[in-house]
Amino acid sequence: MSIVDNIMDINWRRLTMRRRRPLSLQMVEMQVRMDCGGCERAVRNSLKIKGVDSVEIDLQQQKVTVMGYVDRNKVLKAVRRSGKKAEFWTYPYEPGTSYPLRSDYYKGDVNAYRESSYNYRKHGYTTGDRQGFAYNRPDDSAIGTLFSDDNPHACTIM
Repeated sequence: MSIVDNIMDINWRRLTMRRRRPLSLQMVEMQVRMDCGGCERAVRNSLKIKGVDSVEIDLQQQKVTVMGYVDRNKVLKAVRRSGKKAEFWTYPYEPGTSYPLRSDYYKGDVNAYRESSYNYRKHGYTTGDRQGFAYNRPDDSAIGTLFSDDNPHACTIM
């Protein structure tokens, strides 16, 4: 029985050592780029994590408010894992005012749809005139004057 008691005691210690201080109720506000209902659904599904009590999404302001006993960074990481650009809401809330996302993420209009392109100039590749070795292409008129008597550098065999 002493072996069983020792094993139970070791397992109990492991469980008590892993316990952390419970988190307090937090309200996490984030700015997330969302365009449609599908984006809203993806964000809402990504926030189905342990400790989240409620999720409020405002599409017009692109704002997500999460209430629950969770860590702020874990919530942000969960939203980013869904493929959305997200950051903590740092601006004071003013009704009727919407804030675009940071300009680091987007060039130009925030709400504009941008397709991916294979434009090599746009992505930093140069044109073909700078690639390879440069050489002068022979002129067609030079072939005609190669065997001419008027050309001092003409072929002397003929």
